[in-house]
Amino acid sequence: MSKKTVVYNSTGKLKRVLLGKVDYYEFMPLNDPSRDLVDAGLKPDRALMIRQHSELEDVYRQLGVEIEWQKLDPTLHWGSATRDFGVNTPHGALIGRFRYRERKGEEVRGKERLEELGETILSKQITRGCMEGGDCYWLNDEILVIGNGNRSTYAGFENAKEIMAEYGLRVYVVEFLSKWNHLDIIFQPVADKLAVVCEDAIPDYFMGFLDALGWELIKVPGEYAMKTEINMLAVGNDSVVSFKGNRLNERLRAHGLTVYDPDFSVIAAGGGGPHCYSFELEREP
Repeated sequence: MSKKTVVYNSTGKLKRVLLGKVDYYEFMPLNDPSRDLVDAGLKPDRALMIRQHSELEDVYRQLGVEIEWQKLDPTLHWGSATRDFGVNTPHGALIGRFRYRERKGEEVRGKERLEELGETILSKQITRGCMEGGDCYWLNDEILVIGNGNRSTYAGFENAKEIMAEYGLRVYVVEFLSKWNHLDIIFQPVADKLAVVCEDAIPDYFMGFLDALGWELIKVPGEYAMKTEINMLAVGNDSVVSFKGNRLNERLRAHGLTVYDPDFSVIAAGGGGPHCYSFELEREP
C-alpha cells in the first residue's frame, strides 16, 4: 500500500523527509559559489561535512520528523541534495528532470527509492525541458510556483503545468537571472504567509502576486543570496531550520519564529542549505 506522500504547502508541519548522506559530495561548477571553489582548487572537508549533516539529522529527530534515506551512488556527487529530483504535491511526488549532465540520473535514483519505500508517485513525470525541486514552492494547496533561472526551463514549467492541471492545480513561473541558480536561493517561505525574498533578484510581478495573496515579505539584498542565507526550511509551528552564522536568524526570531541552526558551513559555502538537502515526503495541510 502506498504511503501518504503528500505536501499541501511549504510551511505546514513537516512529518516525514528524505535525506541523503554526504559521503560522495564534491564541489562542482554548477552554481557560482561552488564554481569559485572549484576554480580555486579547493576540496570539501568531508569529515566535517559528515559531522555537519548529522547536526541537520539531529534537528529533524528533535522535531519528531521521520527520516527516510536515499541510497548513495558514488557517481552522483550531489545526490545528497535530495530536494532536486522532483517536487511533492497533494497527490504524490512529481519526478523532475535535470538540466546538467553531472546531475542526470538523480531523478532515476530518487524514483527508485520512493518506489522501494512505498511512497506515492504521480503516473506522469517531467519529460520535456527541465524541472528541479529547488525551483518549486507551494504557496497554498492550489498554487505551485516554479523558478526559471539556471536549472529549470520554461518547457519544464509548461510540462508541470499540464500535469498539475489534471488535478485541478495551478502552476506559475517565476523568471530570474541564471546567476541566482535556483528559486530557493532567492525566495523562502518561513511561516504561514511569511517569506524571505531577495529584492535584487525576485521580479516585481512575483512580489505583487505574493502581496495579493496576503504574504508578508522580509526583503534582503543579493549578498544574502550569494551566501546561501535564504536557503532554509520551514518545518511548521512557526519554526524554521536555518544554519549557524546565518544573519537572518535574529530577524526571524524577531518575527516570533523558533530558529534551529545546525552548523552547515561547508555545504553553504558550496551553494546549498537545509532546503536543498531535504525532500519533503509529508506535511500537514
